[in-house]
Amino acid sequence: MMKDLPVYLASRLPLRSRTRGGTTGVVVAVTGIALSVIVMLISISVMHGFRNEIRSKIIGFDSQITVAPRPTQYDTEAPTLTLAEMEDVISSLPDGATATLTARQPAIVKTPDNFSGVIVKGVDTGYDWSFIRSNLVEGTVPDFSADSTLYDIVLSRTLADNLGLSLGDKVDTYFLGNSTYRTRRLKIAGIYDTHFAEYDKNVVFATLPMIRRVGNIDPSRGALLEINGLDSDDDISLHSGQISAMLMDRIYAGENDRSYIVVDIMESAALYFNWLALLDTNVAVILTLMAILASLTLVSSLFILVLRRVGTIGILKALGARNRLVRQTFVLLTLKLLAIGLAAGNAVALGLIFIQKTTGIVPLDPEAYYLDHVPVEISWTSVAILNGATALIAFCVLLLPSAIIATIKPARVINYE
Repeated sequence: MMKDLPVYLASRLPLRSRTRGGTTGVVVAVTGIALSVIVMLISISVMHGFRNEIRSKIIGFDSQITVAPRPTQYDTEAPTLTLAEMEDVISSLPDGATATLTARQPAIVKTPDNFSGVIVKGVDTGYDWSFIRSNLVEGTVPDFSADSTLYDIVLSRTLADNLGLSLGDKVDTYFLGNSTYRTRRLKIAGIYDTHFAEYDKNVVFATLPMIRRVGNIDPSRGALLEINGLDSDDDISLHSGQISAMLMDRIYAGENDRSYIVVDIMESAALYFNWLALLDTNVAVILTLMAILASLTLVSSLFILVLRRVGTIGILKALGARNRLVRQTFVLLTLKLLAIGLAAGNAVALGLIFIQKTTGIVPLDPEAYYLDHVPVEISWTSVAILNGATALIAFCVLLLPSAIIATIKPARVINYE
């Protein structure tokens, strides 16, 4: 019964006192806590949004892991590989991961008035087009399994505007390699726009059979093995290391006479992942400042509750209540303010996040941020951790200030107003 008494007393005591201005303190405390929670939740959702959007864009253009044969001084042509040569690598991948052959060829796209250097990425029929389809603004992704689409390409809105091209136009493309060039006239079947300028202005998607013909590559071979479908950055690093070690072991065992280059997305796009790491640091600073603000608000609220109820404290002590019981009561009473602030903050923050996610109403400059709107992503795990951590920190922070109750003497405060 004594263990439940602080809970009972805290539930019976109103947050608002009958004295003048009793409501103002409660409103200020709840508002401060709610604002802190709103800022923290929005910061976390924006961080997750940026990370997921930028990561998906980079992987859409590149791949999580890329395996390529290492050129040697004896090669007269660019080295290639087959799926059969990589069979043990592919079999070591987890369920859901994919491995496809691709090739990349430097080229110059030329019109009568302008030209631009690009990388033409040749992909096979099994390539996952979901990323490009989600960013397609004109045309369609061609059926690259048909001979009629052999010379169809998909390029970016940025490149099309720079060269004055539109959907359906044919453009002369000069493929470079082996100290010579080969010319092909390619048809624009689709135009995409990812707002990722560094990639948009450089990457053109084409068929792998066409790149094979241009580069005199055997029909069963490709220049790169691209691996995707791994769940997390940790998985990418883990499997990248395992694949590299596996291919090195094959050389030591005499099974291979050529070494391979294994690069994961964190290496090939280190600039962008370092930028995201800096964003994580900024969010950590914001969370720390907001946690301090919420803690100070709660401590101030505790002092206000104690000062406005010194008479109640005196009566409880006169009736035999110990300091510990009274302290627990007022800590729980302050935590009621925290619960109201958390509920209000969560409701407002999640509402704003939902609106931004569905409408993209808050814009961004794509030239600076690679996105045309602020990305948000709700992580329910992060929401639960944030609320739980806030409650735990608040409880710990309130224990020391509540010691002021021990200094209150019943005889002096029972008639206090």
